[in-house]
Amino acid sequence: MDSIEQEFNPDIELMEESKDVDGLIRALKNEDYLIRKDAAISLKRLGDERTVGALIESLKYESWQDEFTVLIAVRENSAEALGIIGDKIAVPALIETLLVDSDEEVRWKAAAALGRLKDDRGVDALITALNDVSWAVRRNATIALGDIGNEKGYEPLLNSLTDSDWHVRKYAAIALGKIGDERAIKPLVNTLKDTDSDVRWKSVMALGKIGKPAVGELLKSFDTDDWQLRSQIAVVLGKIKDERAVEPLIDSLYNSRYKNQNKYVRGRIIEALGNIGDERAVDALINALDDQYIYVRIKAEEALKKIQALGKGSWIVNFENGEISFEYPNKWEIIETTDDKKVIIGGVANNSIHFSINRNEEAEDISAEEFAEILKNVFMMQNSSITSEMGFISRGMETYILVGENPHGSSVTKIMIVAYKKKDMLYYLWFAGEPDNFEIFNDDVDLIVDSFKILT
Repeated sequence: MDSIEQEFNPDIELMEESKDVDGLIRALKNEDYLIRKDAAISLKRLGDERTVGALIESLKYESWQDEFTVLIAVRENSAEALGIIGDKIAVPALIETLLVDSDEEVRWKAAAALGRLKDDRGVDALITALNDVSWAVRRNATIALGDIGNEKGYEPLLNSLTDSDWHVRKYAAIALGKIGDERAIKPLVNTLKDTDSDVRWKSVMALGKIGKPAVGELLKSFDTDDWQLRSQIAVVLGKIKDERAVEPLIDSLYNSRYKNQNKYVRGRIIEALGNIGDERAVDALINALDDQYIYVRIKAEEALKKIQALGKGSWIVNFENGEISFEYPNKWEIIETTDDKKVIIGGVANNSIHFSINRNEEAEDISAEEFAEILKNVFMMQNSSITSEMGFISRGMETYILVGENPHGSSVTKIMIVAYKKKDMLYYLWFAGEPDNFEIFNDDVDLIVDSFKILT
C-alpha cells in the first residue's frame, strides 16, 4: 500500500498496535468521518499526551456537524481522551463543549472529563450544567463538582438534592459528602426521606463522609422502622467510630419497638459495635452469641474478637463439649485437643500459668481422694512438697484439691491439681506457675475450678 493510499485508507488498528501517534493524529483529520471516529477511539485508548492539541481541535463543535451523527462519536471520544490524558490545557475547550455542544452525550462526557482534571476553572460551567435539560449531563456535573471539591459548588449541589431525576439527587448527595461542608448535614438528613432507596443510601454515606459532626443527626435518623435505612446508618456509624453511638446501638439491638427489626439489622449493629471497639458493648455481644440466626452469631464472634484485639473488655466464656463444662475469662487461651487423656491445654499471659484438663478413663473403682494420693506420690518423686489439700462434695462430684510447690534452683513453681469424680468418670485440672502469678490470677483460677462440671 503506497503512502497516498495509507493517507486515505489508514489501518487504524495497526496504527494503534504500533503506537503510531502521528499517523492517528493525521487520521483524526481524514475526510472519511468513520476513520476520524476510529482514530479518536484509538487515541483515547493510547492516552498519549502528544495528542492533546489534535484532540482539542477534533472536540470543537460547529452547527453543520449536526448533519453527520458520526461526528458526535468523534467529539465524545475526544472529550473522554482529554479527561484520560489529564492535561489541564484542555480545560477551556472542555468548558466550551459542555456549554455549547448540541449533543447531550458529548456534553456529559465533557463534564466527566472536567471532573477528572479537577481544575477550579471548570466549576462555573459545571454549575451552569446543573440546569441542563439532560439528566445525564446534570448527573455528571454533580459528580465532577464533587471530584473537584470546590466549596463554590455547595449551594448549587444542595439544589440538586431535589432534582426531578433520582440519578442526579444520588450523585448530588455523594458530591456533598466529598466536599464535607457541615452545613450539608440537615439537607442530607432531609434526603433520607427520598422516595428512592439508592438516594437515601448515598445520603447516609455522605453523612458518613462528613463524619463526627453528623453523628447526632444520624442517631436521630436511626430511630426508624425502615430496616434498610437502620442497617445503612449502623454501617456508617461503625465507620465513623464515635463512642456516642455505642449506647444507642446497644439499646436498639433487640428492641421490640422496631417493627421491621431483622437479622441483617442486628448483624450490622453488631458489626458497628465491633468497629467502634468500646468495651461497653461486650455484654450485648455475648448475648448475641445465642441469637437464633448463624449470621448474627458470626457477626457477634467477629465483633468480640475485634474488641479483644484492642485489649478492651473482659468477659466470661463458657466451654462445653458434651462431657464437661466450665467458665473462663476470655483472656485465657483454651485449646481443645484430640488427645483422649489431656483433653484441654491452655494458659494465660504468655503461659504465666499453664493449664490443662485431663481425663482418667479407668476410674470406676477409685475415688477422687484415692487419686489424689497417687498424685502425692508423683509430687514426692519430683521433690515437690504438699502445702495444702482438701476434699469435699461439689455439685454431686467428689472433689479433691491438692496444692504443692516444686523448687528448682532459685525459683519455685506452684502446682495446683483439682480432681473431680462422678460415677465412673474422673477428670483433674492442673495449674502450674510462679506463686506471684497465682496471686495475680487467683480469681480466674477460682472461676474455672468452681464452675467445672462433669456432665455425663
